[in-house]
Amino acid sequence: MPAVPSLADDRDAIRDLYARYVLSLDTGDAATFASLYAEDGVFVGGGTGGDDVVGREALLEFAAGLAVGSTHRLSLNHVIDVDGDTAGCRSSIVVLAGTAVVSAGRVHDEFRRVDGAWRIARRTFTPDPS
Repeated sequence: MPAVPSLADDRDAIRDLYARYVLSLDTGDAATFASLYAEDGVFVGGGTGGDDVVGREALLEFAAGLAVGSTHRLSLNHVIDVDGDTAGCRSSIVVLAGTAVVSAGRVHDEFRRVDGAWRIARRTFTPDPS
């Protein structure tokens, strides 16, 4: 029987998911980006207030359409709450282009453990007022 992960293990795995998430977006790795979501995962409003991006195929297409190499995303201040095979996190995100901040806001993520790995079930980005 596999060992049950500790709370620290779960939080570390979710922080690793965040690092892979922002790196995949910044480097144009659409396949990795989409794989970090559950099969039925949702990116609410596509981060811009548009239509929700639902399911891995749509998430892959979404990420493949983004400009590559022009921004750096910083995911910060993760407050992670784990409850069995679900978790939630509230955090901040800052997007840089060169040395300019082009976007900042709050993120609320809902996670689900799928086959032993954490995946994003629902991601909501709320931009800070400009």
